Amino acid sequence: MVQFGQARFFGLDDTPEAGIKSYRAQVADGIRRDGPLGRLSYLARANYAYNYIWWLRTRSNDPAYVERAGRIERTLRHPIASRATSERAARFRETDFHFESAMLAPDLVGRFTEDLLTQPAYHDPYVSGFRHVGPPNASRHPFLYMDSQALFENEHFLEICASETLIAFCREALGPSAALSWAWSWITHPTTVPYQNQNWHRDCAEPLNFIRVFVPLHPIATRDDGPTELIPGTSGLRQWYDVRRFQDAELSTIKEEKGAGVVLAEVGDVYFLNTFALHRGTPPQRPRAILSLLVSLGPSHRTPSIRKIDLKKQPERVRRAIAAHRGFFRHII
Repeated sequence: MVQFGQARFFGLDDTPEAGIKSYRAQVADGIRRDGPLGRLSYLARANYAYNYIWWLRTRSNDPAYVERAGRIERTLRHPIASRATSERAARFRETDFHFESAMLAPDLVGRFTEDLLTQPAYHDPYVSGFRHVGPPNASRHPFLYMDSQALFENEHFLEICASETLIAFCREALGPSAALSWAWSWITHPTTVPYQNQNWHRDCAEPLNFIRVFVPLHPIATRDDGPTELIPGTSGLRQWYDVRRFQDAELSTIKEEKGAGVVLAEVGDVYFLNTFALHRGTPPQRPRAILSLLVSLGPSHRTPSIRKIDLKKQPERVRRAIAAHRGFFRHII
């Protein structure tokens, strides 16, 4: 990757994250067809997305800057639409959190869970080169992530993303141009010490206007199930916005002041977070699985690495659901 000051040239051999194959690797594996126009199109989209994040978004993590730049982006993306003023959207902006009980059919979530648990191979975005082949219960690695291309092409995943009520809240929170820009699904195994995102942090390398959507794939009834922990209302704080992991002792005062809490849920429940707020995953005492969506106005730096999905290969019910909200899927269809 060639860097020019703050800007960077993102090439065909570069990858935005461990576990995501580069353009050339995708061509070699038959995931993409190669050709001059395809290469140019990919380079244009990848460099736009990469520099939107690493030059514009991460220019400063000061919440005041993020809000100003985000306000400009919202005006450009939907200039004639006012920002949502529903009670729940306003509450979300204040607390960084929204919860919906029974938003999804448990049997649909169960079908996706079965697909996650029967993947042929898994990776870890925190560990370059890690790959586990075989049943997830045969590995003790802390995080096993589903292959990104397989995730985006999974019919049950797409059906979950096409939920009318899920999309409605994302548009209330972000505006009518909200769109799916990335997703992860992973299995967490118990560890003796907190691992990576099990320490307090902010998600700083995401689009200016974004929301994370969490779909528990197993019941999260107690702390033993590894719930997400959040310090609500901290996305706008000018403290602790440097890019690092934080220890409990550093945050004890703000945790008490803001009322840190964990998110407990049943299968079918969905919760929405502004993960620029301070949060962490708590270490589970037994394996658990989750699906998380990134919904935003601009693309993630990862977005172009997904080959566009061919809707003709999806079942009719999925095609109909996506067609009703084509704009929400504009980054991946």
